[in-house]
Amino acid sequence: MKKSNDLSSPVEKRFYTVAEVALVTGLTEASIRARLQRDEIRHINIGKRVLICKRVLEELIGEDV
Repeated sequence: MKKSNDLSSPVEKRFYTVAEVALVTGLTEASIRARLQRDEIRHINIGKRVLICKRVLEELIGEDV
């Protein structure tokens, strides 16, 4: 299965990776990670994965994703 960076999937996503948040916001992954470390962006950790809820992403960019 080919992995795509296209965020317009027919299945509604509830969580986004740091790379996806960086792509949508136009910020670098390093910038997103720095904000996560300072607890400026709410997130959850599952093992080594860091996930950001869709609602939090919408708050960051100020619109529906």
